[in-house]
Amino acid sequence: MVQSMNKPLRTMACMLVVVMLVIAGCGNANTSSKAESSENTVLNASGAKESDKDSGMRKVKTAMGEVEVPVHPERVIVNWYVGDVFTLGIKPVAINAYAQETMPFYDKFEGIPILEKWESEEILSYNPDLIITYDPKDYESFSKLAPVLVVPEENVSSTERLLFLGEATGHESEAKQAIAAFEEKLMKAKEKLTDGIFKEKTFSILEDWGRESYGVMYETGSRGGTLLYDYIGLHMPKKLEDLVKESGNGRNSLSYEVASEYFGDYVLWFLKDDYQSEYAKSVVWETIPAVKNGNIIQIPGKYAGLFYYSDVASMTAQLDYIVDQLVMLEK
Repeated sequence: MVQSMNKPLRTMACMLVVVMLVIAGCGNANTSSKAESSENTVLNASGAKESDKDSGMRKVKTAMGEVEVPVHPERVIVNWYVGDVFTLGIKPVAINAYAQETMPFYDKFEGIPILEKWESEEILSYNPDLIITYDPKDYESFSKLAPVLVVPEENVSSTERLLFLGEATGHESEAKQAIAAFEEKLMKAKEKLTDGIFKEKTFSILEDWGRESYGVMYETGSRGGTLLYDYIGLHMPKKLEDLVKESGNGRNSLSYEVASEYFGDYVLWFLKDDYQSEYAKSVVWETIPAVKNGNIIQIPGKYAGLFYYSDVASMTAQLDYIVDQLVMLEK
C-alpha cells in the first residue's frame, strides 16, 4: 500500500524537477542573450556603436544623427575626404575630387572613375554601400541611395576626422598608424620652428592673382594653413590676424596697395604656372622686409596638389617640404 502511494509521488517530484530545470534554462538563456546583446553594442570614443558583427552593419553617431553603416564597406564614394579614405586603405568605386601628381597619394587615383557631377543619378550608377562627405546637405540628397557619413570640416580637426572615419569603416588601426607617424614628425618640426631663428616670427601664406583679378590672396586654411597655424602653432602677422577675426574670412583678397602690410617675417609665396607675378615686379616688392631678408619661400605651381588638401597624409608631406625649405633659409 505504501509502495503504491510512493510511485505517484515520485512521478510528481520528477515532473517538478523537469519544470524547474526548464524555467532555469529559459532564465539563463534570457540572461545570456542580454549579456551577448550588451557585448555587441559597444560605444567607442568616437561615438560609433558596433552592432552584431553577424549583421554586417554598425551604428555610428554623426553630425546628422545615428547612421547605420556597413562594418566593412566595399563600395565607397567620397568627395573632399579622398585623402583620408586612401590613408585608411580603402579603394573607392568613384570619387568627386581633384587629382594632381604632387599629391602624396596620387598613385592611388589610378583606375578610379572621377564623377563629372555630384548628383544622385551618377552616384547611384556605382551602387555605393557608403558615401563619405563634408556637406550636411548631402545627407538629405543621398541618404536614400546609401548610408551617408557627414563630417563637417569646421567641427573636427584633420586627425580627429581620420580617426572617426577609421573607426566607422573598420580601419581604426590604419588611422592610428598614420596619425602616430604624423604626430612624431610634427613634434620634431615644432621644436625646430618655434625656437632658434624662427622663435616668435610670423608667417603668411600669399599668392598673386594679378592687379586686375583678385590682387594678392591670403590663406589661413588651405595652401598649408591648417598645418602651419593649427598644428605647428605658428603665428600670422598681427594685422592679418585682426583682419581674419574681423572679417571672418580665412581666405580673401588684398589690393596691391595694402598687400605689403600683411607680409609676415616669413612668407609661403605660391606661384602659378604660366604666370609671372606682377606684384613681385612692383616697386613695393623690394621694400618688404621678408623680401629684403630673403625669407620668401617660393612654391612653384606644380606643387598645387601637395598643398591642396588638409588631410593627415597631405599635411605629413607638406611638413617635409616646408621644413626642408626653412632649413635652407636657415643656412
